[in-house]
Amino acid sequence: MMQNRKPTFLLLAFFMFWFTGAGAFQLTGSAEISILTCSPGDEAYSVYGHSAIRVHDPALQYDLVFNYGIFDFSSSNFVWRFAKGQTDYLLGATKFRSFLAEYINDERSVFEQQLNLTQAEKQKIFDFLLWNAAPENRVYRYNFFFDNCASRVRDVIAQNVEGGIEYTDEASGKTLRDLIHDYQQPLQWLNFGNDFLVGAEADRKATLQEEMFLPDYVMKHFASAQRVDNGQPIVAASQVLYQAPKHNLKASVLTSPFSVFLLLFLVVLLLSLREFKRGKLKPALDFTLFFVNGFAGIFVGWFVLFSEHPAMSPNYNLLWLFPLNFIFAFLWLKKKWRPAFKYYHLFISVWWILFIVAGSFLPQKFHPVFFLMTAIFLIRPVLHSIHILKNKSVY
Repeated sequence: MMQNRKPTFLLLAFFMFWFTGAGAFQLTGSAEISILTCSPGDEAYSVYGHSAIRVHDPALQYDLVFNYGIFDFSSSNFVWRFAKGQTDYLLGATKFRSFLAEYINDERSVFEQQLNLTQAEKQKIFDFLLWNAAPENRVYRYNFFFDNCASRVRDVIAQNVEGGIEYTDEASGKTLRDLIHDYQQPLQWLNFGNDFLVGAEADRKATLQEEMFLPDYVMKHFASAQRVDNGQPIVAASQVLYQAPKHNLKASVLTSPFSVFLLLFLVVLLLSLREFKRGKLKPALDFTLFFVNGFAGIFVGWFVLFSEHPAMSPNYNLLWLFPLNFIFAFLWLKKKWRPAFKYYHLFISVWWILFIVAGSFLPQKFHPVFFLMTAIFLIRPVLHSIHILKNKSVY
């Protein structure tokens, strides 16, 4: 759904001259407007696929693709603005043959749905795209779930068809989180990372309109949609422009988040049990675990409070990623303060145990590895609590 490519604005210069000068550029009766749907790629930015609009007028040898997925990674403060949800995307235009060649080179399938439109509707859509591609109009505030390259394609078509479009099939019944999981599954660390930041709002069932933030669902729902004015299908014809070879992208079990954190769990458990048997739990490992947990909580909390991305709040990951642990980690380093704060171990042990027991009943779906991670953090305070309950003076 994203393309790190600069748009071919020079290509539009000639057509913008006609549009802003001697009147709108007029399409001939042979012109066709289509939705292009591109299959997912192997990179994180391309894993959801892509949508665009093709305007083809063979009589005028005019064939452009209008693409709402353009961003410039080299622009100032891109990463910071992306984190805050203030990423600006823009509409660009590319020659169709260049657009198709890129996807063939990337071995990503391209499907075309030629739309059933009147000549007036084709002209209206084309005029809008030319206006929207002008330098003063082309930028928009990107919103992953609700305003992206796919939803923009949906809306441009639907809002310029006389009487509108009626979608006749049903929504998938999946949540927003389930929908992105379907595409992220081969990229297990992307799946894992997104579940940190995407909150409870993503765990409601998506409406039919909402699930069209994904290009495949735009193609699927338009395939059975009808024009409201006459009940005819909105898609007049469909074709496969390029069928890519099947990709067998398999996730490695050994490097999966579960395998990595299971190994970490065993390491922390063995080290902690060895220290426990010796009657002394050293503060270094305590500090590391509480620092990591607290810092991660502050990181997630920042997104909840300050990011404009959708579905960031509420985020129940803050129940196990506890920001207060960041402060406790430094307090625990001071030997003279340990007796005063030792009962914090009892509190956090009970808190994390309750999360593990009740987490499945909360209104947010947690990545299974999060429970394993909570168990890692839980090891140290449980062992400290055993010392406390046995009234052993080890601080």
